[in-house]
Parts: sequence; C-alpha cells; structure tokens
Amino acid sequence: MRKGTTYQQLTYEERVSIETLRRRGLSLRSIALSLGRSVNTVSKEVREKMVCGVYRSRKAHHKTYVRRWRSKQNCMKVALSPELTQLVREKLVLGWSPERIAGYARRTAMPITQKAIYRYVRSRALEQYLFWERHHQKRGRKRGTRLPSDTAKKLIASRPHVRTSGHWELDFIVSRQSPVVLLVLVDRWTRYALVRKLYRKTHHAVLRELGRIKQKHQLLTITTDNDIVFQKWQLLELSLSVPFYFASPYCSWEKGLVENTNRWIRTIVPKRSDLRLVTTAQLIEIDRLLNKTPRQCLGFQTAEEVLLANRVS
Repeated sequence: MRKGTTYQQLTYEERVSIETLRRRGLSLRSIALSLGRSVNTVSKEVREKMVCGVYRSRKAHHKTYVRRWRSKQNCMKVALSPELTQLVREKLVLGWSPERIAGYARRTAMPITQKAIYRYVRSRALEQYLFWERHHQKRGRKRGTRLPSDTAKKLIASRPHVRTSGHWELDFIVSRQSPVVLLVLVDRWTRYALVRKLYRKTHHAVLRELGRIKQKHQLLTITTDNDIVFQKWQLLELSLSVPFYFASPYCSWEKGLVENTNRWIRTIVPKRSDLRLVTTAQLIEIDRLLNKTPRQCLGFQTAEEVLLANRVS
C-alpha cells in the first residue's frame, strides 16, 4: 500500500467474485489483478475465511462482520460491565498500568485486553492516572565506558548471570532538604524491592543496614554505582561476605532496574521532599506498589509471590 492511501475492506461483491473466479481455477494473483487488489489481500482473505477448506463468499462476509462486531464490543467492554468498570478505576487510582490491570483481570476470570482499557481511559478522560503520561520526561543519557579510578573494582560486565534470587541492585534516594536517605535494593531475579530509611548516608550506616537485611534475605551479589560511601567497598565485601559490582562512572543507566524502581518510588516521595518526613505509612505504600502489584515481566504475578515461590523451590 502506497503512503497516504487508506485501506478499504473487501465488499460483498468482491467476495462473490473471488468465490466465482476460484471455481474457474484462476490463481490468486490473477484474481487480485482482475479486482485491482493486492495479491496479499486476496491471499489473506481466502486463507482466513475458508470453512472446511472451501471459500464461500457469504460465510466469509459473515465472519468479517462478526469479527468487527466483537472488536467493537471488546473496546467498550469496560464501560458495559459494572464489575470491570469498578476494577479498572480502582487499579488506576493505585497506579496500575492498563497492561497490569488486563493481566490481573485474566487471572481473576474477567478477561479484558489492554487495548479496551486504554480505550475506556481515553473515553473517560482518565489519562492523569497513566504513570508514563504523568511522569515520563525525555532525558539524554551519558554513555561511555570510562573505567573507575579504583581499578580493583569489578564492573557490571563481569557480574554472574542470575538464575535465582539473591542478586541485588542498590541505590539511594537523596534530598537536599535533609541528610536522611532512602536505601533501595531490588532483586534482579524476582524484582522484589527493599526500601530502608537511613538517617545518615555513611559507610557504617550502610554496613549496619545491609547486615540486618542479610539476616532475612539472601545476599549473593550487590551491584551499585561509584558513590563516595563505597570508597571502602572492600571492607564491605569482607564484612558481609558478598561481592560488589560497580557501574561505570557516570553510567548509572547500567543498573537500570533499580533506577526505574526509584522513579516509581518518586510517585510517593516526590523530588525535593524532606526525607525526614517520610512516614511508616509511606514506606508501607511503597512496599505495596513495588511488591504487591502484578507485573507484566513476571507473568502478572507480584514480586512477593515470585520471591516466595523461589524460596520454596
């Protein structure tokens, strides 16, 4: 199809011609030429609309009608169902994406497509609940392969391939308003996230908190950036018996999992917030958002469910 042209559905008369010319033994290419249609259009029509190996114009036309009717019904399926309307609105307010809502609905025996949810969102002017439309800002990335000044550091390229939980990416959420920081850890296998409030970002505070976390969670590797708090990273490795891996300088995008997690946390704790004022209720809300919300990359299971299944296995 040439650029600028629009596709038109085959008419009933054209389908009758296809049926008649096929009975005469004409090839699909010849039929397409006689109708002034693309051979791909005719080929697809015959292939998809045959019944028991035979193409019938009336049945083909009826199939097309039913398919288009179902498509329109599906797009309005949310609006036509009070249960789906309530589900979609409740989950949108919680920050769920249409993909997550659709996956969760399928698991709860209420099948719906993400296309139908997007159609409903836009027809009801609910775009403000879509995460990326609220928070996505295009930013340039600093890319490069600069080596750290400490040549003994192990870079991300050398870290092991994950096949189980226990391999974490680490980062901090900081604020100019206070010395308090949020320590963020995300498991690379299960996507399970831990967020801890530290009253000062120091070597000893980080070591103490990681020690507490290790008592409850398996720590096999930790990937982080070249923050000044990790100048004594070898002491951390020795104290925790956990190898550390580092992103290249100015290349925080290399640990994209935890960076993306920080963006979700920022929906609850916006930038320029005084982190001293972060409450236990907010930390619980962050845990719900990160660990108790179905994820498309996990087959619409929650990170908590995957972590538990991983431990059992």
